[in-house]
Amino acid sequence: MRRNLRHALLMLLIALPILPAHGETEALMEDPFGIIGVAPTPVGGQTLSLGLGYSRAREGANRNLYGGALEGEAGLVRGLDLRFAQAAEYGPAAPYPADDAKRVWGGLSQLGLRWQVLEEDGWRPAMGVFGALRTAYGETSGPSQSGQVVGLLSKTLIEGPRPLALSFNAGWSELFNAAPGERAGRYEFAAGLTQSVGQDTSLGFSYLRNQQDRGEQDQNIIAAGIWHRLGRAGPIMAAGAGAGIGDDSPRFLVFASLKWLFGAAVP
Repeated sequence: MRRNLRHALLMLLIALPILPAHGETEALMEDPFGIIGVAPTPVGGQTLSLGLGYSRAREGANRNLYGGALEGEAGLVRGLDLRFAQAAEYGPAAPYPADDAKRVWGGLSQLGLRWQVLEEDGWRPAMGVFGALRTAYGETSGPSQSGQVVGLLSKTLIEGPRPLALSFNAGWSELFNAAPGERAGRYEFAAGLTQSVGQDTSLGFSYLRNQQDRGEQDQNIIAAGIWHRLGRAGPIMAAGAGAGIGDDSPRFLVFASLKWLFGAAVP
């Protein structure tokens, strides 16, 4: 009897490495800095993110800009989720302080919907659209409302336990109450690459190009970051840095965030 038991235990130990894993979380693939991903939050799921950032301008008496943001997502129906964001800035904050040497408060409120139009299938990428209403405000000016529409695209280049994905965003923002000399319509573009380097860790690289409000050159930023998940429900920790290209882009920026998952958002 004991010999049979020992044989059974030995066979179980040999078989354990090849038994299928149940309940294993998906490989972490977070959206790179500045990218809106195509896949919406699952129905019944929610996420909450808290982020901090710092950027330094190339010129000016006051070049330090500090920022923070609270963001959330909630799955509504299959393929559609609600996204909100509340950001605050301190420094040469928009919109347009009268004195460049003065440090002021500014902020941005955003509420939008993300809809995944097509899921990825073979050679066909995943496609979606994001639309939002935004209000920007600062100490030295009244609120400024705008609408935003962004096309979303994502394609997995490498499958398997270490997937690699490419993402694109292309959009347009329109100011509803543009001031004299202010550009009403502005384009934006972003491209990102995400690589899973472990079950709970991913790297992200991105390039952002945004048209400025007035006559400045377009803002160009290259950024890289790392994301790491602690447990199935998070939090997901992120840290990264970037650099600007051109006189009207920041000299450099750094960011850090924590993201919590709830309900069906937990993988």
